[in-house]
Amino acid sequence: MGVLASGGVRGAKGATGRGLLVLADGVQTAFAAGAVAEMARAGMSWERGAGGGLGAHVAVLALLGEAEEAERRWLREAENGCPLFQSRLAAARQRLGSTPGVMLTPDSWTLSGWLEPEGLAEHLAPEMAAVPERLAHAGRSFTVAVEELISGEAAWVELPSQPAQRAATLLRAAATFPAGWGPEKVIEGDATRWLWGGVGAALACAPPWRNGPSRWDVVCGFPVPVAVRPALGESLHELMQRRQEARAAATVAGWLARPGEASLRVIAPSAPAYREWAARDNADLGVEYPLSWERNGALTGAIVRFGAFLARTVASGPDGRH
Repeated sequence: MGVLASGGVRGAKGATGRGLLVLADGVQTAFAAGAVAEMARAGMSWERGAGGGLGAHVAVLALLGEAEEAERRWLREAENGCPLFQSRLAAARQRLGSTPGVMLTPDSWTLSGWLEPEGLAEHLAPEMAAVPERLAHAGRSFTVAVEELISGEAAWVELPSQPAQRAATLLRAAATFPAGWGPEKVIEGDATRWLWGGVGAALACAPPWRNGPSRWDVVCGFPVPVAVRPALGESLHELMQRRQEARAAATVAGWLARPGEASLRVIAPSAPAYREWAARDNADLGVEYPLSWERNGALTGAIVRFGAFLARTVASGPDGRH
């Protein structure tokens, strides 16, 4: 089994009164896309949604009834070798081509993010127009978590009440995360704001169910409980993401340990579930499941399928309060 999961997906045709929270940074969003699409295929629907990191995009599509489109888009990313996660350095090398006598060196003092932002913009582009209007027309409420870097404050922001351009900015900002894409620069009159997101911004806020439905599906791209990663390297980017992953897993585990706030059904990678899906006793989640900077296309496609598998096998019991 995966993380504690209570509540049935099968037989829940037309279910309403549920909330959906998706938390995922970088490539681990592929897992969330597979899981949410499988839940939608089984008949689940949600009246309220919330998202942290790139997982917010998956949650928006699910609230709009397009969860399977999120899954298809991640499978296309996998087929193309995950250009979404191309580094700025690789993009610059590509633009230079075979120019002789040129050596590229990143300037850590001015580099706002490690990943090329154009890939993120392209991935989000189809949803950049009329998201607030579409959510309002569908009668769905949705909040996204962002952090204002100057003040250090993180908050949930309602998308349906935003102008379309600002909603697009908030989705891009939510998708950015430390060691990935840099923060979103927002100019408002004479003021300049820097908005960052990632799973960390969502976890810095109060849980969204305090002002919403009492039953929530929580889909996490990171392992819960935290995965032991013996193959961890010494890369600063990897270490930053590892720290965030561990903190996120501890927070979700804490939610499950505190009964009474809401009925939570959590779907997240776990070591036993990974071995069951891989059908190998030696399958090692800590080695084979990627950190957020991973850009292996074939592995990304497998992660989508793993998410769908876990949604089928974990979410199969009666609802409960945790």
